[in-house]
Amino acid sequence: MRTETIIYLLVSVLKTFRRNKIPAKKKTRAINLYLHGLSYRQVGTILEISHTTVWETVQKFAKAVYQPKILAVKKQRNFIAIDETVIKINGQKRFLWAAIDVESKEILAVWITSVRNWWIARDFILVVLKSCEGQPIFLVDKGPWYKSAFKSLGLDYLHVTFGPRNCVERWFRTVKERTKRFWNNFRARDWRRVHRFVFLFSFWYNFVRIHSRFGGPPGNVTEWLQEVIPQLS
Repeated sequence: MRTETIIYLLVSVLKTFRRNKIPAKKKTRAINLYLHGLSYRQVGTILEISHTTVWETVQKFAKAVYQPKILAVKKQRNFIAIDETVIKINGQKRFLWAAIDVESKEILAVWITSVRNWWIARDFILVVLKSCEGQPIFLVDKGPWYKSAFKSLGLDYLHVTFGPRNCVERWFRTVKERTKRFWNNFRARDWRRVHRFVFLFSFWYNFVRIHSRFGGPPGNVTEWLQEVIPQLS
């Protein structure tokens, strides 16, 4: 499916928008253009709607896909790379955590925290495991918080500097290429809005964006809908 077709399917099934004078297909295109890297004003100019309308459209869609808090369906996973990187929110340093399936390239979870320690790492790993069947092997760097976290959970992990773990670092670069639009500094009083943005970007990466390796998105949006719709009903 084309990217706009996937977004339109999600908008229709999740019932994101009420009917009004702006057609759903135009709103779908607004979401797609924004997630591809355009600013709210640029999208508004192209579609001949206000940038405020574009902002409201993106925010409503973000809330709709964020509500189930599921980025990937539960299935067998063999290797998972976990890492964290520094971002800024209102000029303050924060940590963006991410976990990615090394084979499928799906983003399994994202978090934003103000500190890094072993119990935050432990809680994040527990969230990642909700998308896993079996016992995957985790690939991490030598951050001291990981050793205690995995030991407390009795899980296998490997210290990997290069190779398979690079996929999560490449994803961080992809995120920061997008956030260059606002100088890699999120301006938001509410952390939840920043987390919804990162979650939405991850969702777009999983189910909409075309991955060069697969010729399509890493995840299957139909499977995701089948898993989350019962939770929303």
